[in-house]
Amino acid sequence: MRARRGSGGIFSINITPIVDVMLMLLVIFILTAPVMRYGFLVSLPQTQGVEERARRAVVVQMLRDGEVLVQDKRVGRDGVVPALISELSKGRSNRVVIAADKLLRYGQVMELLGRIKEAGVEDVYLLTRPRPVPAQRRTP
Repeated sequence: MRARRGSGGIFSINITPIVDVMLMLLVIFILTAPVMRYGFLVSLPQTQGVEERARRAVVVQMLRDGEVLVQDKRVGRDGVVPALISELSKGRSNRVVIAADKLLRYGQVMELLGRIKEAGVEDVYLLTRPRPVPAQRRTP
């Protein structure tokens, strides 16, 4: 950046590099913001061809050790129903997304699903990671 003195004693600075850096930071933020929404402590299973329908949902996480979190607050297994009723009474959403670790037993996830249904939730989704699409080989 080179400063010049123009006519009339006005001091000018070229701000193009600063604007370039700020725009690049903005692009990085826009790309990483959706990832930051689901900052999970669980390792999600991978599936193929899954739609993302539940953006504004209450998120229930089940960690590998069986600990349960509702909207990032540790509630334990017995606290799932009251925590869900509290979150749903805020009127933000009537959907629930379960983010369960892929190493959990099927029975543990079904028990959690039962507790969610006990809270009166009918719209429940299971969160997964999309499988990477294999690159197709080009034929010369």
